[in-house]
Amino acid sequence: MKKLILLAVVAAASVSCNKEVGTPAATIAPAAQSRVKELLDGKALVVDVRTPGEFANGHHPRAVNIPVDQVESRLKEFGAKSQPIVVYCASGVRSSRAKQALESAGYSSVINAGGFKDLP
Repeated sequence: MKKLILLAVVAAASVSCNKEVGTPAATIAPAAQSRVKELLDGKALVVDVRTPGEFANGHHPRAVNIPVDQVESRLKEFGAKSQPIVVYCASGVRSSRAKQALESAGYSSVINAGGFKDLP
């Protein structure tokens, strides 16, 4: 009987180890670093979509802070819909969401630069 219970526990543990827990990280395809550098050095609007606290701890010198949850309510701050825009966050997840929101609003030149530490 003990062997049967032990076998059941081991089987249950084995099955539970195979299941994914939580939400997997988003798959990000940031723009090529050379293109990002070109835009950062040019006239693109650079937008940090992290929280104000994260922004205060360090950001790109030309960046403005528009947290991802405020992008849709602050669209007028992004300028012309053809304006090149570079968005970044900490890891690329929030910047991906911001890029998607901007493109849905009609912005045609939005680049996801990924995470702040990855900026060229």
